[in-house]
Order: sequence, then structure tokens, then C-alpha cells
Amino acid sequence: MKICIYCHNRIPKEALICPMCGSDVSDSEAIPQDEFYQPTLFEENTANFVDLTADEDEEDAASGSRTEKQAFSFDEAKNKFIRYMRFLWKKMKDPAETRKSRRESHNLYGYFTFVLSALLSAGLVTRIAVALVNQYDLLSQISLLPTVTFHVEPVVWYMKNFLLFLAFYYLYPLLAYFIKTFFLHRRHAFHNWMTQYAGMNAFGLLLLGTAFLISLIAPILMAVPVLLLFLVHLSSYLVTFIASLYQTINETKRDTLYLCLGGISAHLLLMMSWAYLLFLKM
Repeated sequence: MKICIYCHNRIPKEALICPMCGSDVSDSEAIPQDEFYQPTLFEENTANFVDLTADEDEEDAASGSRTEKQAFSFDEAKNKFIRYMRFLWKKMKDPAETRKSRRESHNLYGYFTFVLSALLSAGLVTRIAVALVNQYDLLSQISLLPTVTFHVEPVVWYMKNFLLFLAFYYLYPLLAYFIKTFFLHRRHAFHNWMTQYAGMNAFGLLLLGTAFLISLIAPILMAVPVLLLFLVHLSSYLVTFIASLYQTINETKRDTLYLCLGGISAHLLLMMSWAYLLFLKM
């Protein structure tokens, strides 16, 4: 027996097509069952892995050839959007994914979620910064506040903040994957790992979207609750990072606490260096 690299179900060793998800595994190296392998974000026993039937639209999408390219259509884009929103909804109800479902079509959802989060975060921070600068300029003219000139170009700030938050969201799952692979000796499909990490923060994405909408309406009046929601959203990535390492079976002599501290320190150091390059050197 071997494990399909797409849906992570056990399939016959000589299988060319996965009988569970319909994926072509003839040219790919399926994972042998006896190797260390972590099927989900949190460690579980692969012997108890159960695959439930996916929705009909996912079944139809999986049955088609992966190499076949179809022309763009509005209905197809709408169906993909609906599947993505359904994925986020399922993850909000079941973040740890205790109920197994087919993940073959979710390989890119993590990357899209990280980019979407970076766009919303950059917009939120830029909106708050511009509003605060304008408000300070107004108050300095009618009060005793010292006159200080701030130059905040919205477009430049937005692009820099986007690059900053994009690194923030991608670094946590990358560092966790690196630690689990090279220090804990656990196997994991990289694309599914990114998707599962992003899915664990689906509720945080909802908080971020709410904060972004509020910042567009009342950036000064509602600045405190907006920043609070934003900080809770950012904290969810840190919590997921720590939880994913602590829930992993550690068969090495390395203490999990030090692995978590090392990963957090590396993330903080890289983010400080990247922020310095973006806002002080560029």
C-alpha cells in the first residue's frame, strides 16, 4: 500500500489512478505507508484516516483530467469562488479538521488566502495611517499641538505594507514546515500544508475582513476596535504555529518548547529586517 500525494488516502501500490480522488499518480512518487507522515495540521494516526464523499461539484472537478485546460467562463469562476467560500466556512466550523474531507482541489487555497489577507491588512493599516495623519494636521492648526509634517503617500504605503504582511503570513507556515521536516522528521505535502495552515485561520480572516470594512467607514472613531480585531487576527497565526508544533509527535530529543521559541525568534528577526528594508532603506 502507498498514500496518494493529493488526497492522502491509502491506495494500492501498483495504482496509476487514485481510486479515491481520481488523480493521476503514475508520474508522481506516492508516499510509502511505513514512512513518517503527518496527514493534517495536527498529528493523527494515518491508519484511522477516513475519507468522506466530497460535494458533487468537487467530484465533477476531480474527475476531469488535470492537464486539460478549459476556456474561462463566468460560471466556472463563480463555482470556484463558491467552493473557496465553502472551504473557509468548513474550516471555521472545524479548524482542526476532525471530520476528514477530500482536499485534492484545495492545494492553492492557502496561497490565495495569504495574498487576500495581505491585501486587506495593507489596506487597513494604510487607511488608519492616512486618517491619523490628516486628523493630526487638522488638530495642530486649531490647538497647541506642535506642528509636525508627516508625508504618507497612500499608494507607496499600501505597496510596502502589502509586501510586509505578505512576508508575515508566508513565513509562519514556511518556518513550521521547515521545523517539522528537518527537526521533527515528519513528512507533509507542502501545498496541502499551506492550505491547512491558512484554513486554521479562517475565523481570523473573517475578523480581518470585518476590521477592514469598519476602517473604511470610520477609521478614527473606530480605530481602537479595528486595531483590536486586527491584533487578534495576527495573533491567530502565532497560535496556529505553536499548536501545530506541539500537536506533532516528537520522536527526537529536541524539546518542542525550544523549537517554538526558535521559530518565533526567527520570524521576528526576519520581519524586523524586512520592515527596516522596506520603510527605512527603500
